[in-house]
Formats: sequence, structure tokens, C-alpha cells
Amino acid sequence: MQIEGMVRVKQTAGRVKAQEKSRLTAGALCRYGVFLWSVTAGLPVVAAQAADTDDAAKKKPQQHQASQTKTDKPAPENDVPDSVESLVVQGERHKNATTDGTGSYVVKAVSMSKMLMRLDEIPQSVSVLSRQQMRDQNLNTVDDALKQVPGINVNLYGDGTAGITSRGYAVTPQFDGVPSTGGLQMSQQFDVAIYDRLEVLRGPNGMFQGSAPPGGSVNFVRKRPLDHFKAQGSFSGGSWNNFHADADVTGPLTASKRVTGRFVLAGTDRDYFYQNAHDRRWTAYADIDVHITDHTTLSLMAIGQKNDTTRFMGLPRAANGADLHLSRNSFVGADWGQTSSPMYELGGELEHRFGGGWRVRLSGRHRVTDTSMHYAYLNSYTAAQKKGNFVVAKSLIRDVYDGADLYFTGPVHLLNRKHDLLIGANYDSDVMTDGGATVNSRTNTSLAGLDIFAPVISSALEPTITTMYREPTQQAGIYGSARIQILKSLDLMLGGRLSFYEYKYRNLSTNGPYVVSQKNNAVPTPYLGLVWHFVPNIAAYVSFTDTFTPQSAYSLSGRLKPVLGQQIEGGLKGDFFNRKLNVTLAGYRVIERNKAIEDGDLDPICGRSHTSTCYRAAGKVRSQGAEIEMIGRLLPGWDINASYTYNDNVILKNSDASLVGQAYTPNSPKHLFKLWTHYRFAAPEVTRNVWSVGGGVTAQSGTFGTTRTVTQGSYVVASAQVGYQLRPELNITVNVNNLSNTRYYQRLGNVNYYNYYGEPRNFMATVQSVF
Repeated sequence: MQIEGMVRVKQTAGRVKAQEKSRLTAGALCRYGVFLWSVTAGLPVVAAQAADTDDAAKKKPQQHQASQTKTDKPAPENDVPDSVESLVVQGERHKNATTDGTGSYVVKAVSMSKMLMRLDEIPQSVSVLSRQQMRDQNLNTVDDALKQVPGINVNLYGDGTAGITSRGYAVTPQFDGVPSTGGLQMSQQFDVAIYDRLEVLRGPNGMFQGSAPPGGSVNFVRKRPLDHFKAQGSFSGGSWNNFHADADVTGPLTASKRVTGRFVLAGTDRDYFYQNAHDRRWTAYADIDVHITDHTTLSLMAIGQKNDTTRFMGLPRAANGADLHLSRNSFVGADWGQTSSPMYELGGELEHRFGGGWRVRLSGRHRVTDTSMHYAYLNSYTAAQKKGNFVVAKSLIRDVYDGADLYFTGPVHLLNRKHDLLIGANYDSDVMTDGGATVNSRTNTSLAGLDIFAPVISSALEPTITTMYREPTQQAGIYGSARIQILKSLDLMLGGRLSFYEYKYRNLSTNGPYVVSQKNNAVPTPYLGLVWHFVPNIAAYVSFTDTFTPQSAYSLSGRLKPVLGQQIEGGLKGDFFNRKLNVTLAGYRVIERNKAIEDGDLDPICGRSHTSTCYRAAGKVRSQGAEIEMIGRLLPGWDINASYTYNDNVILKNSDASLVGQAYTPNSPKHLFKLWTHYRFAAPEVTRNVWSVGGGVTAQSGTFGTTRTVTQGSYVVASAQVGYQLRPELNITVNVNNLSNTRYYQRLGNVNYYNYYGEPRNFMATVQSVF
């Protein structure tokens, strides 16, 4: 349905340029790895010499108050903040949100709510994937990282992109708190080496996100510069010529430490377990923080990435949807199929801390992604003869994302109580220029009756794109919230947003005027929450929030009106062992109405070309369930992240009566269990000759694909890790994934394509160093 419809719009619109087919040899990869390793190992000398220019400054105590330290002691008021993020928490060091360098899976605070709150102060389900867990599990991609987050489903699309869902709905992104209309679903992502943590809120986030599905938000929080030198890097190699390397250097750029910087370089070059597939990408990130005064910091950053990936549309299933039991290394399509998506991003933040705990923050970002796709896929076949008809497709898309966020927040003391206020506004724009074209076996007979697994398809058959569209999507909003301390143990959260949304398009090929397809003004999104700490370390909470989501389907009069929904959620949150272990139990219920349902009384005369299916905004769906999460340190050296999610999403109203009562979202299991645990056989102060072990399990119930007859049963996938810390700055690990070599589909589609096997048993060896 709607999620798949969005995917198909993206697919036909296109996203990536043609690319070279040359591959790096294993020797070249090793040379790249040695180069990065040399950078990581050699820069300590250069940077240390620069830092030593002021010996007196080195001895100042504020140097040890960096955002990466574990201490909870407040910093003196005249300390120079070492980063924008530590500026946020000056005076509230117990709420530092940074995870890099803490050695912990637990965070002290979350920045997604702007107010910088502890997890047990937020009346919604929030999980944070820390830098330490990403390092322990050797997670290098956003897809792999989000697979570890409770309740999140990651469905790959065979070109380095994925669809991300939670509670049966799509998830939307934020980048350092700045919301974005797009940039997550079926979009290329930067290497996770640039991120400090991923903050994930499940359920509607309309107050800060604006128009969005009720699946939730992922806030990608970048690493920030430190006021002392630090360098770290890693080099990995594993199954199917899978190589990854990264280097990360940070420290002061001036003797006074008022200018600090951070530079990260990461690269991947790999084949896949299936034939003809390759992926190569490089990511570079730089951030400079200028501490203008003790209370004002300007941060400027730039990110660039180039990636070239084979475009694989997946495997077919039998006509009745059954598994064909193909070899897992099977490849269907043209061996020249490619996706290319170079992108860069520029951004900045200005933050000032007033007296009395008040602060103001202005953030902005500008991202450009140029994508082209060149590929072939199967659209019909005869299983007995292993012959089929193919489609050759080409598509181009250019996305220009712009976003800005401004907010004020601080405490108010009234009636012997401390209350927190927040008011802000944000703007989000995605200007997409796109076009696509296909040629099939009806228009070119050379694409008919080909061998499914060895088709002879010339790249010369690629069609010419004759129609291009320009599609600006813009939204803005004003938001505010208040945390009112009714009692010392009881907080009331009140908030809301007014959103302004507009989507329009223009046919560039005919030089036609803009057509305003959808416009919504002053749409209210209220929010209400209550948090009661009935004992010091356990809180009960309940929350209610609205959501609205613009739709891409058309009626005779234009795009359908937005989907409207509400969520009610309640649960318990506890922290134990001096806040080293967090436990959450939550239950929720989401109702959405105005969902697009097909209007069977009309011919296909809707849409931009007046040839598309017509819909009515009359559908209704419900998603309800429960979540349990435990994350943190059970005993010294023993870390764990375990979760169980139950989600029951069903169709309550649809034009097809046979669908009523059935599950709404494909590839969304009703039961989902995730576990990762890691144990280090030594006290924290021991840093030489230390062994460690880790293990993980993912288990889920059966699912269906974009065609309901395509199904699979439940499955379990396990992983293991062995590590050895040779000395303080050198650690070696070996990861083995899919220990039992379980055969399963990580994503299901229809009978022709979008069916992808999960990876067979594989390993990855990694050398990590920190200076």
C-alpha cells in the first residue's frame, strides 16, 4: 500500500547516475586501509605538537571537562565549552547527551526533545544507539545500525538504500534536530562513522517533525570536536571481499582552544553474496567549532560522499507466491545495472547561553543529492522454462534539501517549582527534479523470452527520458511546549504545533506553470503527556498526540487530503544500578483515517497525466501493541541491549471488504525480538591483554510482501563476536553473523521482484585503535 506506493514513486522518478564498472582490487583496498591507518597513527604526533604550544593551557582543569568524559561534576561558569553539545549542557553535566568515549550503552540525556531530557522524563518510547554499541558490533551503515534498535524494521532495496518502518508506518529523519521531509526512505546514507549516536522516537513526532507518518523519527547526531586531542581508526575485512576503513581525528586548532575541529574519513569497498554486485563509497566529514565567547559557540560542518552501487531488483517467486528455493547467490537483471548517488551537505549552528539556564539555538542545513539509476528487472516469467520478459529502466533525480530550526528554552520558577519552557519554529524544503522512462518486451521484442538468470540485455536499450518534473515540497511550523512540575514527582507536558505544508509540481518538458497539488495551512498538532515518578527510579507515563500525513494518491479533484491520526501511549520507565541500566515497558494504540482507498467507480483518469488510478480518502487503519526494552550494564563489564516488540496493525475500513481485518503493512512482523550482549573479562582500568565476547539474536514472526500471497514463516538469526585488547590503544575483534546459516528472506516483494535473501553465514575481522 501507501509505503510501497511511495517507493514506486521514487523508483519511477529515479535517483542515481550511471557509473563506472571498475572495481578496486584487494591489493588496492589494502593500500587504502594502510593509508587511513597511517593517517590515524601519524596525526597524533602532528596534532600533539600543535596542542603543546601552550603548556599552561594543557594543565587547566576545564580540559578534562570535555563532553566525552564520564564525570558528572558541573563545569565552572568561565570554562570555554568544548563543543556546541557541551554548551547545551553547561550547568547540567548529569544530562550530557554525548556517547562517544563514555564506554556505555546508556545515555544520560536525549537532545531530540530540545530541552535535553533523561529518557525517564519523556512520555514516549525513545531508544538511543550509542557510539559504544556501534563500535562493539562493528556497525558501519545506517541500515545495520537501525536493525539493532527496538521495534525498527529495515527493508533493503538492493542498491544501498532501505525502507525504515516502526509500528507499521514509515519513519522520518532529523539531522541534529532539524527535521527533513525526505532523506531516509529509499535514500543513500552517510557512513555511521560520522555519528555520535542515533536517537529514535517510536510513534508520532508531529510537534517537532511537522507532517509525517506516525512511525516515528530518527535523529542523526553528528560527532563534535573536543578541546583535547584524540584520534581513532579502524580497518575491517571479511566475507565476499568486504572491506571498510575509517579515521577520526579531533582536537584544538588554536592554542587558546577557542577553535576546535574534527575530521572523519570513511570508505567501503565490497562485493555481495549474490553475483554481479558491488558497492564502493567514500565519506568525508569536517566540523569546526568557534567558541566566540564563553557563552556563544558557532559550529560549521561539511559532509561529502560518493557512492556507486549495483542496482539489484531482487528475485522472483512462484506464480502462487511460493518460494522457488533458488540459490542464494542468484542474480536476476542486467550486469550493467548501477545506482550512483553523490551527495554533499553543508550546515551550521549558533548557540548562546543566557543567564538563568536559558539558551537559544539556530541550526541550518543544505544537502544536495544527485541520483541516477540504470537497471533491468523481470516483469513476467515462466518458472518451468526459466524464461521471462524484462523491463529496462532509467531514472534521474536531484534532491535539494534545506532546513532550519530556531528555538528558545529555559526554566521558570513559580510556586516553589521549576518549570521548563520551549518555543521554536522550523522550516523544511525538498525541491526534487526528476524523470524516468522504461522500455519493455511489448515495445522491444528483444526483451522477451530471455533466460532469467543469464539474460542478454544491452545497455544500448536504455530509454531516453523525455519528461522531467520539478516538485517542491515545503513545510514550516511554529511549536512550543511546557514541562510543568505539578509535584516534585509529577510532571505535566503540554505542547503543540501549527504546521504549514505545500506540494506543487511543474512539467519542465512542456514549460508549463506550477500546479499546487496540495496545500495545508495552520494544521494543529496537540501534544499532552504526564510523567509520575512514584518511586525515585521508576516512572509511570501516559501521552496523547496527533499526527497528519500528506498523501500522494489522487482523486478527480487533485491530491487527497492528509491522513489524520492520533496515538495514545502509556507505560513504565525505570533506571537501576545508579542509572547504568534502563528498562522500559510501553503500550500504544494508533488510529489513522482518510487513508487512500481505490475508487472502483471511476476509470484510471486521475493524477498528473490523467491516466492513474483514482482514490478516495476513506480508509482507516489501526496499529496497537507493546514494547519491552532493557539496555545498559547488568554487571561490571557486562553490557546488554534486549527488546521485544508486539505490533498488531490492521485495516479497519477499505473499499475491498476482503482486506478488512488483515494486516496493513508488508514486511512488518507481529513479534520481533532483538538481543545483543557483550562481556569484557577485566575491570575497566585493565587495558592490556583483555578478552571479550559478544553475541546477538534477532527473531521475528512471519510476514508478507507487497503481494499478499508472497509470505514466509518465522526465523531466528544469531551472531557472535570475540575480541582481544592487546594494549590500551589497540583492539582486535572477529564477528560471525548468521551462525546457523539460516536461509530466510530479509525482505519480501511481489512474484517478479523485490525478494531478497538474508546474508548467509559470514565473518568480519576488525582492528581498532584509539590514541
